[in-house]
Amino acid sequence: MGMPIKTSTATSNFMMGVTGAAGAGVYFAHGMINPFVAAPVVAGILVGARVGTRLLPRMHGRWVRLLFVGVLVFMAVRMFLQGFVMIKTGAK
Repeated sequence: MGMPIKTSTATSNFMMGVTGAAGAGVYFAHGMINPFVAAPVVAGILVGARVGTRLLPRMHGRWVRLLFVGVLVFMAVRMFLQGFVMIKTGAK
């Protein structure tokens, strides 16, 4: 769409974060989140966000694009394989 890659990546990550936070809120309200697992995840997200805001202005757009595409491909393959295993084993 002609948008700069850094702006597009930041916007995409923000939207994924908002969606994830909304889903996590529902699970938390139903008592389905273990705080001992969630706390380190939150700490990692905060550290990653701080490091990302420092690195992004120094990185060339091409590297941002390659890194972002790599992460998305990795997650897509992982989700596909997990879904395939669930279908194959009949798990719910």
